[in-house]
Amino acid sequence: MKSTLNNIKVLKLWHGGIGIALHEDGRKILIKGWVLPWSVVDLNIVKRRKDHLEAHVIQTKSYDSQYADGEVFCPHFFIPTGISAQHAGTEKIGCGGCKWQLMSYEKQLQIKQQLVEESFGKITAKKEKKIRFLPIIGSPLTRGYRNKIEFSFGVYISEKEQLRAPRCCGFHKQGEFSKIVDVDSCWLISEKANQVFHLLKQTCFNSGLPTYDQKTHQGFFRHLVIREGVNTGELLVNLSVAEHTLTPEQKTLREQLQHTFSTNPLLREQITSFVITANASLADTVRNEQSKSRILRGKGSIEEMLNGVRFRVSPFSFFQTNTHGAEKLFLTAFTMLGDFEGNILDLYCGTGSIGLSLLSLSQKTSSPKKESGVIGIEIVEDAIRDANINAELNGLSAFSSFYASPAEKALERFPELAGKIKNLWVVVIDPPRDGLHKNVIEWISNLKKEHHFKLLYISCNSVTMARDVELFLEHGFDLKEIQPLDLFPYTHHCECIWVLS
Repeated sequence: MKSTLNNIKVLKLWHGGIGIALHEDGRKILIKGWVLPWSVVDLNIVKRRKDHLEAHVIQTKSYDSQYADGEVFCPHFFIPTGISAQHAGTEKIGCGGCKWQLMSYEKQLQIKQQLVEESFGKITAKKEKKIRFLPIIGSPLTRGYRNKIEFSFGVYISEKEQLRAPRCCGFHKQGEFSKIVDVDSCWLISEKANQVFHLLKQTCFNSGLPTYDQKTHQGFFRHLVIREGVNTGELLVNLSVAEHTLTPEQKTLREQLQHTFSTNPLLREQITSFVITANASLADTVRNEQSKSRILRGKGSIEEMLNGVRFRVSPFSFFQTNTHGAEKLFLTAFTMLGDFEGNILDLYCGTGSIGLSLLSLSQKTSSPKKESGVIGIEIVEDAIRDANINAELNGLSAFSSFYASPAEKALERFPELAGKIKNLWVVVIDPPRDGLHKNVIEWISNLKKEHHFKLLYISCNSVTMARDVELFLEHGFDLKEIQPLDLFPYTHHCECIWVLS
């Protein structure tokens, strides 16, 4: 069989931004890369399976106007047709983000609504299970909505185009991991964050220190992470570097650079806290277990507020990426739960953002019928430390307790939890994208036999969510409605809320 396919029509989009088409032999074709429904594409087959093929887009021949109804706004945007904004330098074209720029935002929301509903097709096919899908809630901002961005340093070398850009800072090129697309700005972060990025990028490039090369594993600058407190105005910078590769002369340049970071008046005005992370790992990550971070200036953290609740955001703590979207997410979840009648058990509590938000909202907007508090369980000990700090920041320490443990082993490790969960109102689960382990579902279902509570599930992956919901339904839970929310405009990601009783 030939390795390329020409003039293939994309029938639909599926999760992960994957396009679905049909081969002439009846097998499905899963298309990775940038595609729109009903577009016609040429493909390169990368894997052959018994029941499907996997392929990458070589080029797009045509679009359907009902889907290609948007506007390309970013000069770094790239799709295989060559449709992109004009920009000098191939090294500045090819960013793999914001893939849905050719679609209007209204059309993006329609597709995300459809994808969520299709995820639950197996459940809705059973006539006795009727689910109401509420209309998707859009993001308050469609551009400049991200409060966190991670840029990579690196090189861009193309022998075919005789192009060499030995110092770049931006994002990995679509389909070519070792190349970094040198970006001037990102439309998904604020103007303030872009200004700081531009100033830091030029300061690093002017230092005389080399950028890190993923192929040779030589160089100094690796990653630049910017986190912004949208509602507080605070801003944190975490610069990841490979200090172990430095020569004595370069170590002198490093000290001069750090002095510039500490004394530059523009940087001091804009940046609340500056952290440098020494990272010797070969993996393309900001840190690993052996990495060491040191605070160059500030407290090493910033604060953010969601619906009036204050949170500490440290360099590596998880926090919802879309601040205003997260506020809407938590308010919607609170409304769907109804009257506040007891304790909150947050099984993937992280730094406590959901549980503390729900508790604070209940204290501000209603009169709880019973004494209420938050019980948070999280496997990451650093997150538990931050959760306790967040409870203290909001005067909720007396109503909160957090434990470092896998969810299904929490009662075994902390027997005192048995008394605290007697007055249980809701169990909150916001798991990783892969969803819940069957042991956790079993544990929650057994807990339901002894306690009466609602189950609040928040997920950014409706496929694994639907899989988990089906198991909960088999254990006697009841599902009435699902609320999709978009926190990630111009990408395929979508959040969902459902409440089981």
